[in-house]
Amino acid sequence: MLALGVALCVGGAVQAEDALLQPVTATLITEHASVQPGGTTRVGVLFELEDGWHIYGREPGDAGLPTKIDWTVPVGATIGPLAWPPAQEFTDPGEIHTFGYSGTVVLASPLTLSGKTPLSAVPVAAEVRWLACREICLPGSAQLTLSLPVTASAPVASTHAELFEHIDE
Repeated sequence: MLALGVALCVGGAVQAEDALLQPVTATLITEHASVQPGGTTRVGVLFELEDGWHIYGREPGDAGLPTKIDWTVPVGATIGPLAWPPAQEFTDPGEIHTFGYSGTVVLASPLTLSGKTPLSAVPVAAEVRWLACREICLPGSAQLTLSLPVTASAPVASTHAELFEHIDE
């Protein structure tokens, strides 16, 4: 669910109807359909942005706020650092140069499971925050969850596996 707060602007006021915009959809995804005890996979947030909108990268540039993901996993699972694909450069109103993403992007982290886990599934939660900009900027957030099965057999690629290919680790 997208929560829109007070709109931040570069050079203008936000109309009441603008506050209803939801230009970003965030979905929690995995690289594999399951994970083995002692194994590693990647979990990520898939951001899908409406045309003309962008969110910010790790280093946003002259303005903006970096996109944030706070992971929660159970004891016996660990999450590594967030990996970022190469950012695009944007020129925002006022010749402000920023760096981020438009269209579709995945920000992901490796998830490693203990070799002696009693878990049959790994619950993963992500608290996600971003700033989406076009002519105006709107803060957004989402609380996302999923349950990743734990299996003894080798994991198979998930339906989202190809989205992880361009992420630096």
